[in-house]
Amino acid sequence: MPTGVGKTLVGLLFAEELARKGLRILVLEPTRILVEQTYEFYKKYSDLDVGMYHGLQRDEEALKKQVVITTPESALTRNLKGFDAVIVDECHHAVGDDPLKQFLEKCEAPYRLGLSAHVPRRHRKTIERLIGKILEWDYSHPSVKPFVPEWIAEVYEAPFNDDEMEVYKEIEGRMIVAEGREKSIIRLALVFFSRDAPLALKDSLNRKNRISELLGDLKPQVFSLRDLHKFDALKRVLEQHDFEKALIFIDRVVVAKKVAELVGAKLISGRKKLEEKRKELEEARKARIVVSTSAGEEGVDLPATDLLIIWSNSSSVLRFVQRRGRALRKAGRIPKTLVFIVTPDTVDSDLFVEGIYSAKMAGVDIGVLESLVEKYARMGTRAKILEFLNEPLPEEWIAELTGLSRASVRRNLRILCEEGAIAVVFTERGRSFIKTEELPAFAERRPELFTGGGEMKVRARDRKRKPPFYVESVVVKERRGKVEYVYTLRINCFITEEAWELLKLHYSTPEVYRTWG
Repeated sequence: MPTGVGKTLVGLLFAEELARKGLRILVLEPTRILVEQTYEFYKKYSDLDVGMYHGLQRDEEALKKQVVITTPESALTRNLKGFDAVIVDECHHAVGDDPLKQFLEKCEAPYRLGLSAHVPRRHRKTIERLIGKILEWDYSHPSVKPFVPEWIAEVYEAPFNDDEMEVYKEIEGRMIVAEGREKSIIRLALVFFSRDAPLALKDSLNRKNRISELLGDLKPQVFSLRDLHKFDALKRVLEQHDFEKALIFIDRVVVAKKVAELVGAKLISGRKKLEEKRKELEEARKARIVVSTSAGEEGVDLPATDLLIIWSNSSSVLRFVQRRGRALRKAGRIPKTLVFIVTPDTVDSDLFVEGIYSAKMAGVDIGVLESLVEKYARMGTRAKILEFLNEPLPEEWIAELTGLSRASVRRNLRILCEEGAIAVVFTERGRSFIKTEELPAFAERRPELFTGGGEMKVRARDRKRKPPFYVESVVVKERRGKVEYVYTLRINCFITEEAWELLKLHYSTPEVYRTWG
């Protein structure tokens, strides 16, 4: 069934039907993000006894539930048995050496349901052997056609192993305590490391530059790591999709060259003379797989493709639009496919999320499920910011504590406000941010900031709506003798109903604004 028309709901209804017969059900999701998302969906829309288990949520009691949602890796590692049914999301992954295929080969559950937007024809026999007969809702069917997206957007995770994450945390710790330009340079090293590959950081450390000056002592640890931590994910992408031509975007030339060699692809990179460039593009048009560096994004007529793979994530709207625009082949029976390879719990995840949000604000819908993007957002920079917001803190303090740039902090605070995760309050420190859930406790500790007394007028984006709504600004009037003082406070915050009741008192307290109005 096409993306976004209810595969998760079909899985839930299947689980409910079997649960009523007293059967136990195992639900397999390709990533821990999707495990959590599906768990929340099942809890919200059913009364099933559901448990969640993955690498960072190892609750042994969860494995005793009637319905267990986990990843194929966890199911394989724990050798999970005793289930009567298995529901397999993104079942087209069950090929080659994928852990999903390995688990299904061993699984004894007689009831099986696989869900996918598309199963490549060359893998259909394998999927039917492991799961069952394929029922297909054709994309041209009148009941389906209105919901078919221009392309299918997918996210593949490429997590660091323990050694890689240890080096990443060491570099990140140095970035937090660094000052000025050094902070930016070390953050760039983290980008090379997690977005591109350890090979990119090795290449930087081998050169005479500021990165090698600041991180040169880590060279032995870095050079002991694998070169391409995203390569296994890339192999799965190429293996699990039907395509006539694939285009892979990789920013660092040294990484792009190695990947092109390993997959037998044609490489487009760097500045060349016109004749050389023509020859390069002619060869690329004939190749089935093309790897392009950023040199291929602008002003170059790249070959049309039906599988676009983003190896190097970017927060730039322009680059998102340019890369997306390279998937030019007209959709036939199925849409084109856009795949992002993301390193979770790193700055690469942040770049992916910021790119999606930036493109959305520019009016470009990338097609990745919003709930999935929010999950990645809460794992990265925004999770780091939220750790410090049990008390109200101004923007500059948050930047200091997290080691992030003011621009990055400002961007993420805006998104957190729009999600309703944080509220804006005014204290002795000026305009500050606090987690919405901590607002009631803060009001109890600082009642003098929530006593009311002034007149207040709210400017909201939709004045007819009741909370929750987005507040753009608050105008407060205060009378002192015969003089009336008027303060306009820019809030730009998504307000929940509970938070709004407290903030109405806060924003109508004249004493708060005498210094900072």
